[in-house]
Amino acid sequence: MKTPSTSHASAGEPGSRRHILTTVAALPLLGLGLTLGPYRMARAAPDSTPAPVRALDAAAMALFDAAQAARWTAARRALEQARASATASATIEDAFLAAGGEMHSFFEARNNLTADLIEAATALAQKDKRWLINCADRIATRAGELSLPFATRANAVAPRVESLLFLARRMRRALVWHDTEGFRSAHEDFKRLWESLRDALASQPAARLTALDNALAHIANSRSAADVDALYVAVRQLRDGLR
Repeated sequence: MKTPSTSHASAGEPGSRRHILTTVAALPLLGLGLTLGPYRMARAAPDSTPAPVRALDAAAMALFDAAQAARWTAARRALEQARASATASATIEDAFLAAGGEMHSFFEARNNLTADLIEAATALAQKDKRWLINCADRIATRAGELSLPFATRANAVAPRVESLLFLARRMRRALVWHDTEGFRSAHEDFKRLWESLRDALASQPAARLTALDNALAHIANSRSAADVDALYVAVRQLRDGLR
């Protein structure tokens, strides 16, 4: 099992965890594209994203929301749900491979997920809001990695929509950390990607595209948590429509 990424930081060293978070937030969009790259040529999958992966994504975002609001009981429930979904995800290996995913990618995502869950439990035990949000974000990323092979050829833009989700989470995270530069960078990357992607999504319901446009326009004038949350919800609804 891989060592959790913040295992070298003690509970009394929030600065160390902040350095790690800032490093992750500074990753260029190209780096994310390279991460998603192996799935772009995946064979079309006859089935939608497996239930354990959808449940993992939902639990990760419930954990993020609970941590953001310092609702620790809700956070414990969400973490338990994430653990159960992670255990259930072991059963999707055959489907993952049949959908065009690579075996090493499946095991890497699962190993990283195990480390992320262990780290999340430590952050929760210490009631460290920022650290737990960072863990929840990575758990959501693992769900995205496990879901990518299930995109059909007709929905080949799915990996790029996952990139939008990553960037929206990055903005949410930057608000919590009061990271102005990280927010600006994620916002600019999001706008560039959305401009290049919108036409490819013209077949999607107009209401979903308009909702995302409106949320993005609000963020240009406001950096409130509510506006960023609205953007994230708009991207998730668009992503879910591709499944």
